[in-house]
Amino acid sequence: MANIAVGDRVKCQKNGNTDYDFYAKVEKVYENSAYVTITHYDLRDDINVGELQYRAVIALKKMKVAQPTDSEKEKMQAVSAAMLAE
Repeated sequence: MANIAVGDRVKCQKNGNTDYDFYAKVEKVYENSAYVTITHYDLRDDINVGELQYRAVIALKKMKVAQPTDSEKEKMQAVSAAMLAE
């Protein structure tokens, strides 16, 4: 497990709330988990991510520091500031 810090961009594995992996920004780090804001997600998870209000608490062992590639960005929905303000 890499050292995860506030502000890191991470790739999170699918979990009980999502069906597909997603990318997020770390907002707060706890002992074994982190509070994240989802930045890019699979369109098939649109309802799930919307219900989470684009935020989640994820186990540190289920994430790694990473940025979405350009090809992944084309396939994934990016979260805008307007979506976060809903």
